[in-house]
Amino acid sequence: MEAVIKTGGKQYFVKEGDKIQIEKTGYEVGSEIGFDEVLYIADEKNVLVDASQLKPFKIKAKVVSDDKGKKLKVFKFRRRKNSKTLNGHRQHYQTVEILSISK
Repeated sequence: MEAVIKTGGKQYFVKEGDKIQIEKTGYEVGSEIGFDEVLYIADEKNVLVDASQLKPFKIKAKVVSDDKGKKLKVFKFRRRKNSKTLNGHRQHYQTVEILSISK
């Protein structure tokens, strides 16, 4: 089975056994989570897109690790004003393993 889920404002195409990086949630490493916002389900025979048919489907996943993205530099410069700022940013992620896609 294949599915498209939505979490953290982004959509992810997943299958059972996949590992994906999502934006950090409030769950600890090792805990099981579920994704309720399912946008698409497909198996060998059927493709479901209708929201009323997708309601009973649940996608279970396990949080594998907490990660950080690579450091980004944010540089703002205003010409002729002697104004410069340099900031850094590292996004927090969680690696999640998809355990099951079921009704």
